[in-house]
Amino acid sequence: MSVTETARRLAASTLDVVPVDLVAVLTYVVFASATVTIGVGGTVVGFLIGSVLVFFAPGYAVVAALFPRRPQNRDAGEGAIGLSLTAAHDGVLARERLALAFGVSVALIPLMAVTLGALGVRLTTESVLATVWVVVGVGVVVGTARRLAVPAHERFDPLAIARQTGTERFLGGDAVTRALTVCLCVAVVAALGSLTVALAGPTQSMSYTSASLLTESQSGEYVAGGYPTNGTVGESQPLVVEVTNHHDSAATYTIVAKLQRVDGGTVLASETLRQQSQRVAVNETWTYDHTVTPTMAGQDLRLVYYVVRGPMPETVDDGSADKVLYLRLDVAPQ
Repeated sequence: MSVTETARRLAASTLDVVPVDLVAVLTYVVFASATVTIGVGGTVVGFLIGSVLVFFAPGYAVVAALFPRRPQNRDAGEGAIGLSLTAAHDGVLARERLALAFGVSVALIPLMAVTLGALGVRLTTESVLATVWVVVGVGVVVGTARRLAVPAHERFDPLAIARQTGTERFLGGDAVTRALTVCLCVAVVAALGSLTVALAGPTQSMSYTSASLLTESQSGEYVAGGYPTNGTVGESQPLVVEVTNHHDSAATYTIVAKLQRVDGGTVLASETLRQQSQRVAVNETWTYDHTVTPTMAGQDLRLVYYVVRGPMPETVDDGSADKVLYLRLDVAPQ
């Protein structure tokens, strides 16, 4: 036996064992993660690469773990007599696998966001990539193990499908099945196209200021919660305000903290407790760790933070501030 023939047989036997599609998905996840992290290719290219990463890879890995077999009951022909949308079978076709990959990925996105929120993890590029890696990694491992446990003649084989010529096999079946397949493809392309236009459009539409009122936990982390609700005149209360500049240019931000007595929406009395300014670069966060000391007593007083971007207006109120944060306090006399 020649060396070429030996190499050919070795390659063929290896491909019979290695799940080529799962290896390709894993390779793409590595490539897309690196591209998105480094920011190669600009906004549009990065978004398109990231869209496939989020909207396809996790779902495909999950589908691969759920369906290791090929649809043997439909191998004789997708247009066989007696085949219907309700007919039982033991696998999914290639086009169904791709459609399910998109659908399952879309279903997984809110679940991943809820999970990260429950764990106290912020939604960042790194946390999303890590979650995608976990889902894809588990799906690839489970899918590979389940596929190898199936006899070779029953195993899903993407190479065998690739060797089939023409589009008849991919778009096979009756007229209803073909129409549904075409409609699904159009819907997927339209959905991704809409997201591309919305997210990769003019950057000025995405310019905004975000602000949060936080407290420092015992572990030293800033959290949304644990706010003071009671105090005494002259007693200092620690608080934290975080301001993030999502505009396309740096700016000076000013935080004005006021304690107000309000009745039916009308401010009866107002005292300025603090005022601090700082220049914040693009996409930079200013963390203002400070204390406030109430100077008036009363029930249900309103501690309000006005976040102003740029020059200070003559009157700082809800209309002139970029962001307004509120906190209710009961302040007892000294």
